[in-house]
Amino acid sequence: MIILAGYMHTKPELAEDLLGALNSLVEPTLKEEGCLDYAFALQEGGNGSILVYERWTSQETLNKHLAQPSIGAVLGDWAEKIEIDVKKFDASNERGFMD
Repeated sequence: MIILAGYMHTKPELAEDLLGALNSLVEPTLKEEGCLDYAFALQEGGNGSILVYERWTSQETLNKHLAQPSIGAVLGDWAEKIEIDVKKFDASNERGFMD
């Protein structure tokens, strides 16, 4: 399993627009093969940070997602207005949170 987690940063006055652009990708992405979770949330405090959280069954399914024209379009439109601080993790020992 692949987990992406971190933040996208933009100017505070652009954060709601960025969140809207990212949220437009959620519904179709959740239907993609291998997508387990795909979510974004505006961080409190008005600093322009958006939490990014994704889970994929494999690197292959993530690669297919990243190759989608809609992903390239959104990231391309925002390329000059965002800083991406998202890390990728390989998860191989999934268990319940109390285990």
